[in-house]
Amino acid sequence: MLSMTFGTVFFSLIQTSIKRGLRKGLMVSSGVVISDTLQITIALFGSSFLFGKIEQYDHLLRIIGFAFLVFLGIRAMIRHDSFGNEDVPSTEKKDILYLFKGLMLNSVNPMLLVAWIGVAAYVENMNHYSFGQMLIFFGVVLITMSMVMIGICYFARKLKDVLSDRNIHRLNVVSGILFIIFAVYLVWPVTGLSNL
Repeated sequence: MLSMTFGTVFFSLIQTSIKRGLRKGLMVSSGVVISDTLQITIALFGSSFLFGKIEQYDHLLRIIGFAFLVFLGIRAMIRHDSFGNEDVPSTEKKDILYLFKGLMLNSVNPMLLVAWIGVAAYVENMNHYSFGQMLIFFGVVLITMSMVMIGICYFARKLKDVLSDRNIHRLNVVSGILFIIFAVYLVWPVTGLSNL
């Protein structure tokens, strides 16, 4: 779900792949994966003080998660992104610069680290994953996100044909609705309505 949100990284992958080629697009996606790997590592090893204490704050965390997801959902539905077809100078940049671009694009959002810490704490305490299971879990998450981004880069030219401003807004609305559905699902057990 996170890899299919239509934000800065998504459009950067498409623009880079179309204007600079598949290889450059893959370098941007590699930078994003490196950023996520670093943030997951911090979440796993740097937030150990949360583990064991998280259960007593389950209600509060669910409400915070609900508010965060609703915020993302409303934001996605009201934003008006544009793909942008402006021409750019044909200067050639080194691959490492595209890797750095993906790394920075993904790292500038501080809420991503908060999200990874929340996921790490949740699977540790609510799903009772061992550390080995958590490594497998996050490994699968990273592989899945990588495959989605590779697919975006590979099919960028085809996506360009359908990415009108209207269709981008429709995609944002759909992703916003999905965020709100997941928000309701997250907070449902603490509303009291789940017992009805």
